[in-house]
Amino acid sequence: MQFSQDETAQILMYLGYDVNNHYKFKIRDEHTASASINPKDGKIKDFGSGWDGSIIDFMVTYHNLSQKEAFARAGDIANKPHSFKLSTSSTHHKPSDKEQQSNFITQEYIDKFQNERKEYFTRFWELLSETLPTASKEAKQNIAKRYEIGYSKKADRLIMPIRNENGECMTFWKYNKNPTPFMGSDGNMITLPKVMFSKNKERCPFNLQDLKSFAKNQKDNDTIFIVEGEKDCLNALANGFNAITLGSASTRLSDKYIPLFKGINVTIAYDNDEAGRSCAKALKETLKDICKNVEIIDWKKIAKNVGIKEELKTGFDFTDFLVAGAKLQEKNNEISK
Repeated sequence: MQFSQDETAQILMYLGYDVNNHYKFKIRDEHTASASINPKDGKIKDFGSGWDGSIIDFMVTYHNLSQKEAFARAGDIANKPHSFKLSTSSTHHKPSDKEQQSNFITQEYIDKFQNERKEYFTRFWELLSETLPTASKEAKQNIAKRYEIGYSKKADRLIMPIRNENGECMTFWKYNKNPTPFMGSDGNMITLPKVMFSKNKERCPFNLQDLKSFAKNQKDNDTIFIVEGEKDCLNALANGFNAITLGSASTRLSDKYIPLFKGINVTIAYDNDEAGRSCAKALKETLKDICKNVEIIDWKKIAKNVGIKEELKTGFDFTDFLVAGAKLQEKNNEISK
C-alpha cells in the first residue's frame, strides 16, 4: 500500500505532528522543520538525520510498531474523514508549565531500562564499552550508575535520561555506535542515526546538576568543558574531567540556563571542523560577560603538546583526543619496558 502526500500528512497530524502547508514537519525539538513529504510518492525525508522511508517505516522506527501494526493503523487513519488542516506555521505549540510537567518521563519508566540492562547485561556492557573506549571497568560502572544508563533490547541502544536543572527527566538519549540496518517496507535497507532522542520531548543540556555543583565549589584554576554531544561528555566525565553538553554545536544556549554559568571558568571543546569552530565562537560571545573566563580549545595545539603527531581528521573530537592519548601512553609504556 502506498500513501499519497496528503494521506501521509493526515496520518502524521493524527499522530500529533504539525505539518505545515509546505508539507514539512519536525520529528525532534528543532527551530526549523527538517522533515518533508515527497509530493510524488508520499515518502518522508528527514534532512536532519538523513533518514527516509514511507509512513509505515516512520511508524515502525519512531513509534515502535511492527509493520503489521503500522499498516493497520495507517490504513485506519487514512480512511477516516479528513478533518485536518495544514498549518501555516512551522512552529510547535509551546506547552504551558502544567503541560510540560505532565510531559516529564517518570522514574518508573526509567527503571524499565535499568531492568533490561540487568537482564541483557552482556550486550549492555558491549555497547557501553564501545561508547567509552578509554574508560576503566570501574569508571564505566560508576558512569553507568551515576547517570542511570540503561538498555533497550528492542532498540538495541543504550538509554540514558536527560534531566533538567531540577532533576526532572526531559527526554532519553538513545545511542548505538553501530546501529544494525533493517529492511523498510519498500525493500530498501534503512540505517538509523547513532544518536536518537525521545519523540516530541523537549531537550535540555546534559549534566546540569554537575554544572550547578561546579559553580558552587569551583577552585581558581578549575574549568568545566562544554563538548559537542552526550557521548563526548560521558567520555570526558569517565576520564575525570568536569563536562557538560548543550546537545550539539549548533544548539543555542537557552536564556534560562545562562545564569548557571555566572562566574565560572569554561573551556569550549567542540569538534575540529568548520561548524565546531564557528559555533564555539558564537557560544563564547554569549558567555563572555557571564563567565569568569571562556576559552576555546585549539585541538592542533593540544595534540602537539601531548605528543600526538598524526594529522587530526576533520571532526576530531574530545573522545578522539582521549583515544589518541591512550594509544600514545600505551606506546610509551611499551618503549620503556
